[in-house]
Amino acid sequence: MPTGPDALLPRAARLLALRPAASMDEVATAAGISRATLFRRYPSRAALVSALSERALTAYVDAVERARPAEGPPAEALRRVLGELAALAPDHGLLVLQPLDEHVERGLLDRARAVDERLTALVRRGQESGDFRVDLPAD
Repeated sequence: MPTGPDALLPRAARLLALRPAASMDEVATAAGISRATLFRRYPSRAALVSALSERALTAYVDAVERARPAEGPPAEALRRVLGELAALAPDHGLLVLQPLDEHVERGLLDRARAVDERLTALVRRGQESGDFRVDLPAD
């Protein structure tokens, strides 16, 4: 993995996924940049976490898109979705433990809603076909 400014977000995501309480100094070190460079790009931890959350949302959307949840038998589609989403865990898994500004969080949730609806549709399709349990809500 490269170091320097281009590696900042991937390395910061990985570090915070492993150690949610890591300091900004530790983030800079993990990215191979100075603390000053980190703060020029992200003037606060909140700004960094916001950028990481945007990156994680994009990864989530892309993963579900790659999994094609509307195609094929429901159980097969769900396996593809879970495989794609599980691959996100090392870099984004514990990012949910990072505090977000309420406005930023609401915006991210709004953007994720369409993808969530695709997954709910997959579960409903599986319930209707008899592949998935019907005693649990689809959403």
